[in-house]
Formats: sequence, C-alpha cells, structure tokens
Amino acid sequence: MSEFTVLVLRLAFFVLLWLFVFLIAGVLRQDLFGPRRSRNRAAKRGGRSPAAAPGPTPQSAAASPPPTASPPHSLVITSGAMQGMVIALGTAPITLGRSGDNTVVLEDDFASGHHARFVPSGGRWYVEDLGSTNGTFIGEQRLSSPVPVSPGTAVTVGHTTMELRS
Repeated sequence: MSEFTVLVLRLAFFVLLWLFVFLIAGVLRQDLFGPRRSRNRAAKRGGRSPAAAPGPTPQSAAASPPPTASPPHSLVITSGAMQGMVIALGTAPITLGRSGDNTVVLEDDFASGHHARFVPSGGRWYVEDLGSTNGTFIGEQRLSSPVPVSPGTAVTVGHTTMELRS
C-alpha cells in the first residue's frame, strides 16, 4: 500500500473513532438527563410538550370504573431506597424518574430519567409510562397506555414500589 492510502485509512479510522465517542456521550446524556425538550418549538407548532400532555384519552376514561368514594390524597413509596416517603396529591401531574426536574426524584438505578407519571383525570388518578427502558408495572403487568389506579394498588418503577392512599 502507498503512504497516501495508509494516511487516508488512518484519518478515516480517526474520524470514525471520534464519531463513536460522541455517539456514546449523547446516549449517556439522554439516559441521565432525559430527552431534550423545547417548549418554544412545541408552542410554535401548536403542539404540547410531553410534560404538559393531557391525561388519558376519553376512550380509556370511559372504559374505566367509576371513581371511588374516597379519592386518594397521597402517594406513598412502600419499598425501595425512598421507602416511607409520602407525596401529597393535588391537581397537577406527578412525574417520577432520576432526572432532577421530576416531581419525585427516584434514587433507583433501574429507573429512567423521566420514567412515569401519575395524572388526575375525571376524579381518578392514572399512571402512565413515559417510554422508560425497564417499564412501569402494576402487579406483573407492564403498562403500555395510561391505566387508572385505585388506592392500595402497587405500582412498580425499577426497584421502587408505591401506591395511592386515601
């Protein structure tokens, strides 16, 4: 091989190596801090940011059972690193994950940056997975869409289990 060919191959390898390093850094950033969200872009397009997305669709709300007599007033972490923590419920959604901008920041290596959220709608609370890697579970069932949660039902995010309480 000529010197020129070797030089071109070395440069190509060097460029591919740096491309790989930047790709790994981007994946790590997204895993630690969540996907990049621009509220200005969403507003200009007339869309909504994921954090402000509406709760469950009317179809899932219509199929759910009627609200319980005593609505839940708190979210209690029943197992995991933050066991015993009590979060008061209001009218705003509660987001869960490792990222610092969540309502509840989980100290759980198996939780994603933005893992799940609890959303009030029609007198009930719904839990929704936000595209997490390890999933959100009610019992053994992995969530694929917003699901109504009754008080006392265990919801698992990573190694953390929580439930709504009246």
